[in-house]
Order: sequence, then structure tokens, then C-alpha cells
Amino acid sequence: MKKIWLIARGVLLEAVRRKEIYALVLTSLLIIACVVLLDFFQLHGISKFYREIALKVMSAATAVATVVLAARQLPREFENRTIYPLLAKPVSRWRFLAGKLFGVLLAAAFCLALFLVVFVAGSLYLHAPVPWKLMLQFVYLQLLMMLILASLAFWLSLLFNLDAAITVGIIFYITSAVITSATAFIYEWASGFGKALLLALNYVLPQLTLFDLSAKTVHSDTWPPLSFQTMAELTVYAGVFITVYTALAMLSFWRRPL
Repeated sequence: MKKIWLIARGVLLEAVRRKEIYALVLTSLLIIACVVLLDFFQLHGISKFYREIALKVMSAATAVATVVLAARQLPREFENRTIYPLLAKPVSRWRFLAGKLFGVLLAAAFCLALFLVVFVAGSLYLHAPVPWKLMLQFVYLQLLMMLILASLAFWLSLLFNLDAAITVGIIFYITSAVITSATAFIYEWASGFGKALLLALNYVLPQLTLFDLSAKTVHSDTWPPLSFQTMAELTVYAGVFITVYTALAMLSFWRRPL
């Protein structure tokens, strides 16, 4: 565990020192600030509009940062040849990959923490109550989603070059909701083979929309927090895809000559 933590700490420090996260946070802050400034016009329901925009921006910015950070971890190690002294310490490949994945998770948590401070500050400015239970569930499920994206990005980075891995990962995140909606919409009109294919697609690809509680958080006066059973089921669901993608990345990592 100490070796895993040291590798994860290195990934976190790298993410904190680089400018990508802060650039994304600053850009997102400008978007969120524009929404807060609408309070000048005393528009009805501005607090809910602020919540919706802020949570969507938080999720998208963190997802992009996670995919970019995860996808460049392994290619950069091979390119700079820094992986060789690490594995010679000795550090097993699975510990190395686990440390990298844990480090990306910590970086995603750091990014979400920055956004959470902004979200709370904006809510206080608009005199809007913060739905803490739903908000904490939102953050927890977002971290599960980031782990799915990070493990997928690891695998993609071992199959394609860095630019292609980042592009495919971001496109998958953006189109995930569209794919889920389209699959449900066309299922009734599909043929027998088409239905089987769509059903298989539904199980093969993770439905990232399940980890988005932004709508419930926005309308917290109507929606109660999720039950413990539901949160546990979502955790298991995420764990399956994290395990599968990490195993595929590990397999590709093992097959790659050093």
C-alpha cells in the first residue's frame, strides 16, 4: 500500500502543479459567475438555474480533466522512460497501475473540491440553501464516474496514441447520455437482431447518466436523497466497469514489452 500511495501522491502533485485543472476551473468560474450576476435582474428561480448550470459545469470540467490526466499517465512514463526505474525498485505492474488510478481519483477529488467551494459560495450569495445530503451523494457518484472514465482512459491510452485516447474518452463522456436515450428510443422499432444488439450495448457500455444527480440536487425540495440500497447498487454497478476496464488495461500493460 505504501508503494501505491507514493505513486498516487506523485500523480496528485503533478496534477496540482500543472495548469490544466486551474485553467478548467477558471473557465468554469467565468461561466458560473455570469449566472450569479443574473441575480442583479432579480429573476425568479435564479437559484435553481444557478445550481443546474454550476453542477453541469462541475461535472463536465472534472470529467475532461480526469480523461486528459489519466490518458497521459502511461504514455508519458514510456516516452520519458521513467517507468523503468519505478518497476525496477521493484514495483509490480498491478501496483503501478493501481497507484496511477488512485492518483487520478485524488486529482478528480481535488478538482471537485474546488468546485464545491465555488458552488457553496454562490449558493450563499443567492441566499439559496445547500442540499447537503444530495450534494454529498452527487460528489460521491461523480467520483465513481471519474473512476470509470479514468480506467477506460488507461485502457485506451495503451491501445491508441495519446491524442486518440483523449478524444475517444471525451467523446464517450459527451455522447453517453445520447447513446442511452437513443438506445431506449429505437428499441421498440428494432428487429430481433437489432434488439439483441441494443440490449448487449446497454450492458457493455456504462450508463454514466446514472451517476448524475444534478437534476435531483437542483430540485431538492421535491426529491429526497437516494436510499442506502440504491447508493450501494450504483457502487457495485460502477465497480463492475472499473474492474473490467482496469483488467483490460492491465492485460494490455502486461503484453506491452518494456
